[in-house]
Amino acid sequence: MKWVKLKKYCETSGDSVDAVHAKRKKGMWLNGVQCKVGPDGNLWINLLEVDKWVENGNKATNCSLHVE
Repeated sequence: MKWVKLKKYCETSGDSVDAVHAKRKKGMWLNGVQCKVGPDGNLWINLLEVDKWVENGNKATNCSLHVE
């Protein structure tokens, strides 16, 4: 599974909802890369991109912006 809703991500990872929003606000996670608001209005988390971010830090975020 590539995308999960915020609640499921928090249950699995141990991150809080506030921690996820802080990462977004600080620009550590980008909309459309590690997370995005879906058509249902829920925040969805891309598990594959979060794994890359954990392994490579913000460098992974920047690289993902250039790959299509």
